[in-house]
Amino acid sequence: MKRNLLSCLAVLAIAALVTRPARAQEGLYFGVGGGGTAPVGDFSNGASFGWHGLAIIGYKPGAPSPASFRIDGLYGENDAEAGSDKFKLAGGLANGVYEFGHSKARAYLVGGIGLFSVKIGSNSNTKFAAGGGAGVNFPVGSDSKIFFEARYISVFTENVNTAFIPLTAGITFGVQ
Repeated sequence: MKRNLLSCLAVLAIAALVTRPARAQEGLYFGVGGGGTAPVGDFSNGASFGWHGLAIIGYKPGAPSPASFRIDGLYGENDAEAGSDKFKLAGGLANGVYEFGHSKARAYLVGGIGLFSVKIGSNSNTKFAAGGGAGVNFPVGSDSKIFFEARYISVFTENVNTAFIPLTAGITFGVQ
């Protein structure tokens, strides 16, 4: 699953780079980010603070609209508190994004649904997930922005709800 997800994200990122000038007029953007991952709830009883990487492919309709749509792919690892195993989180969410304000720095809300695989040792569980959060982005050129966001993501695994908060910093390129 991890290899397939990473391969798909790499192909999408390369396609976005190669076709960026033509697609930028249509409102497509892409981005990458990463940061820390804090386990919460039941998940915090067995996992410690970890890390994650994020890939984004999104679409924003015409300039007056504050809403956009994006697909996020996330991979991360958290050490298990007992033993030497790691929790490996891999999945994706289809999100709606709503920006506020008219200044250069813009706050936004993001939320969506998707699928995540939670793996520890040889045990793997792929389940429905949902998440939401908030962030802020700042322009750093004519078609790029840096962003900082925090979200709450819950993977509805059996017996235990695997919930975590990814704290992400990154950059997006394309129509913003």
